[in-house]
Amino acid sequence: MRAVIIGNSAAGLAGAETLRLLDPQAEIVIISDEPYPPYCRPLLTYLLGGEIQEKALWLKAQDYYQIWRFRAVLGRRAVQVDPAARTVALDSGESLSYDRLLVASGARPLLPGIPGENLPGVFTIRTLGEFQAMQQMLRPGLRVAVVGSGLVGIKTAQALAQAGFNVTLVARKAQVLSNLLDATAAALLHEALQGIGVNLRFHAVPAALSGQNGRVTGVVLTDGSEIPADLVIFGIGVTPNTEFLEAAGLSDPRGLPVDGQLRIGPADIFAAGDCVLPCDRLTGQPAYFAIWPAAVEQGRIAGANMAGYERTYGGLLAQNTFAVGPTRIIAGGRVRADEPTSEVYVDHDARQGRYRRLVIQDGRLVGVILVGRVEDAGVYLSLINNKTPLASLPEDPRRPTFHVGRLLG
Repeated sequence: MRAVIIGNSAAGLAGAETLRLLDPQAEIVIISDEPYPPYCRPLLTYLLGGEIQEKALWLKAQDYYQIWRFRAVLGRRAVQVDPAARTVALDSGESLSYDRLLVASGARPLLPGIPGENLPGVFTIRTLGEFQAMQQMLRPGLRVAVVGSGLVGIKTAQALAQAGFNVTLVARKAQVLSNLLDATAAALLHEALQGIGVNLRFHAVPAALSGQNGRVTGVVLTDGSEIPADLVIFGIGVTPNTEFLEAAGLSDPRGLPVDGQLRIGPADIFAAGDCVLPCDRLTGQPAYFAIWPAAVEQGRIAGANMAGYERTYGGLLAQNTFAVGPTRIIAGGRVRADEPTSEVYVDHDARQGRYRRLVIQDGRLVGVILVGRVEDAGVYLSLINNKTPLASLPEDPRRPTFHVGRLLG
């Protein structure tokens, strides 16, 4: 059996390794549009902030492909898939045949489509090549504008501030992480960001980037004001890499819809990772989540199914964990009280910088936000994931004196 895997990151590698373990004789080809061996994208901001050395970035040993008997086609991009002929065309002109195909092509950063975004000094941080190009431009005293107040923007702003740069985080709304945190949790995060030197600009919508002498000089906002910047980094979201599937009728800019076995149409084509539109475990509806652990899980299940096993993917529970300075935050599930019958319970210890928000629906926990004390997050997330009726627990989590230890005996 010959398997071709488009993607050399979390989902693709998990799929390849699972397939190798279950089918030792399979011929496995891994395609990557980057020329590098496997590395961990989420660690780029940690490298930027000096929290890790470059050697920590690499996921595998130098002889990884040889040990696992993978053929690596690096620095080449898949441009078309022909399901009838079972071939993948590369930008080099080469055509690779397959018996099973795994699409783990990931996603790429979005740009807002405003004047000046092609100026030198404007970046996104998604690939090692982009990071290296930006790193060459960094110098002491640099003014940096990070546009986008999601997780990527926050981590980027944090890393640059910790490295000693003058950083402004540009947010469209009244708070950061508006889809993930409520106002109270966001306020605690704002305080943490300002504590490490990040300047915050809210209700700030970029209209253009200004430039001088062939370099970016600032971010012009729709209100006419300008944020001076020697470097501008966009972190406003991603779009799945699916264009090469267009001729096959499988491309979808929202992400590739998959069935329970992670197929995207033909029985021999599977998909996993940031290019996929998986099922939300709480709602049962397709929803986009670009999360590393989810990509790994999807890759493993897809790899097993490529080997002929019948493994079912049950969807994922949205969750995020991050820290800014000493402030740690974990959020999972449906953290917004979207339904009229939703109940919300909060505990806030401003002196200790601790906050707990629980969202209850139909007698079950469906969302949690923890700030400060996050050690118990696993228990809350397990209650959400298992859809445990709160009435069945020995103690009600809604009580201010609740302690998870009482659930564990």
